[in-house]
Amino acid sequence: MASFVGMLLCGSSLVDARTAGSEHSNNPKMQCGSRSPGVFYGVAGHIEHRGAYRSSDYDLQISQLRDLGVTIYAQDVSNEESAHMVADFARQAAKQCIGVLALVTPFEPQKRANEEETYERGYALGKTAGTVLKGLVTYYQVGNEYDNWTILGSDRSGEHPSDYDNAMFMKARGSILGLIKGIRGANPDAKILLTSFSWLHYGFTDMLAAGTQPDGSKGHPIPKWDITAWHWYSNMGSITAAGGQKVDVLKRLRDSYGKPIWITEYGVRPNHADPGGYLVSKDALGGFVSMAKTYDIQNVTLYELYDDQRFGGDGNYGVIHDDGRTHKARFDVVRDFIKANPMP
Repeated sequence: MASFVGMLLCGSSLVDARTAGSEHSNNPKMQCGSRSPGVFYGVAGHIEHRGAYRSSDYDLQISQLRDLGVTIYAQDVSNEESAHMVADFARQAAKQCIGVLALVTPFEPQKRANEEETYERGYALGKTAGTVLKGLVTYYQVGNEYDNWTILGSDRSGEHPSDYDNAMFMKARGSILGLIKGIRGANPDAKILLTSFSWLHYGFTDMLAAGTQPDGSKGHPIPKWDITAWHWYSNMGSITAAGGQKVDVLKRLRDSYGKPIWITEYGVRPNHADPGGYLVSKDALGGFVSMAKTYDIQNVTLYELYDDQRFGGDGNYGVIHDDGRTHKARFDVVRDFIKANPMP
């Protein structure tokens, strides 16, 4: 197992996060027999969970993905069992030109003792995921919304390093570094998406890129990632004019880190009056498609395929009801938009 201390010692020699991996294709493709479909449109799922994701067999889910028009299915990987489940799905889905984004996230890193422990746990899970999914999955997101448990409170914008708890930030950084080390050690060709953030929480990413932390100290290890991941939901307004200062978040991410952007969750809150209309509006799909070239947006992944509130999930965000079969009106709206707006 890799040593956390060793990672710290080599931190100063890591490539600067703003330039590492800057060479990339604007339109990445998957290889699928004689075809090379793009990866722009995706949807999230939870096959490691219960509910419709377990009662609906893989053939049905794949047919629904193809009907919707997406080529990427985002899936959680939190342990060896779920890694094998995702691998089984990926083998089957590849025959139908559907790829997988692995969201590799250890269980409750915020509850671990310190940064060293989160690093070791992250490394172990990353190595497992990279080994089990090698040859099946190219894209790995390391962690999920670590900003939400490191920020000091809902009254903080997340733009500034001082908005984050120092000890929690260190735990999050350890997890990220361990995950990257484990995945790349097992699968050197993996493309790493930095743990997804949302709203104006780029203060967290700024610290990772600079090797700093909330207490102002410098010289800490810098994770090397390939793609910047972000989340955006209907209650957040415009991603190019967000908050009181009307921040162009996409421009901020592009200019600060110099990497392609994946919106690994965009979605409409369950209480929205016009969910289908929002999902194809200028604040969601309509905007992402029109701005993809300007901001190097390579993927937009809708949250999510099935409703799951009844089974203890995040809520009824799905385009299909929790029976796993009945389409909501928004399914057809998104499908028709994708048909009318093919992306490379």
